[in-house]
Amino acid sequence: MSREPAVDRGRIRGYLLRRLGDDERQNFEESYFADDALLDRVEAEEDLLVTDYVLGRLSEEDRRRFEQALLGTPYYRERVETTTRLRRRIARDQGVRKLGRGAAPRPGGGLFPGRTGIVVAFGLLCVLLLAALVTALRLKQQLATLRAELSTAAPATVTAAGGGVVPSTPTGGLKPAEGTGTPGRRVHRRAGAPRGLVFPRELLPSDARGWRVVLREESGAVTWDSGDQSVPPAASADLAVRLPPGVPAGGRSGVTLWSGGTPAFSVLLHVVEPPPASAR
Repeated sequence: MSREPAVDRGRIRGYLLRRLGDDERQNFEESYFADDALLDRVEAEEDLLVTDYVLGRLSEEDRRRFEQALLGTPYYRERVETTTRLRRRIARDQGVRKLGRGAAPRPGGGLFPGRTGIVVAFGLLCVLLLAALVTALRLKQQLATLRAELSTAAPATVTAAGGGVVPSTPTGGLKPAEGTGTPGRRVHRRAGAPRGLVFPRELLPSDARGWRVVLREESGAVTWDSGDQSVPPAASADLAVRLPPGVPAGGRSGVTLWSGGTPAFSVLLHVVEPPPASAR
């Protein structure tokens, strides 16, 4: 229980400002150490005392006593610095809020006040939605066109066994050469003319279900891709494709036969102009 049940605020502040004598100070400390409620009051008054000093609300005598008795201690010096920084931040935030309120437009003002503003905003929203819809439809159309191009890019597969090579299209058979390394094949083709390629069926595994042919430049860039083709039903039917006119361009190109995502055969193709016909 508190030894001094009724302690006024003036005595608490007198204790904090070192105005009490030694005996009275000791008795007061024994009182608040034994009474949690009095200790809370002392701590609250201590906060108020620091705030009053920072805000300049102390009397001249209390201010001198605070600076002489308390400000020299690290505890109070740190509290004063913290309170001062906090006060400056609060003042700055209040100034920003006042500035914002002062710059706020008057009710009914602005570029499109009242109902006109609502109508204009709704109109702008409709325009944006319409533009987004048109863009989406255009993108959908472009994707559909691209899919159609991709689906028709692969040439029709023709097989030698089924008489599939068009007579007007020069055709060259490609097969492994003896020895190791990538074989080479020299073929004749007039500029811009089509060309057919034929691969033996035995180049594919017996259980292969599909194949494709890919042409690359010497730099490695893909110049033509037949797309996935199905294996001919006849077990011995060769694999033949007709290249588009002018593909590959003259010079050296790499031709790879793929099966199941794995290269089954590769050859270097050297396309040259046919020799001129000899005069009779």
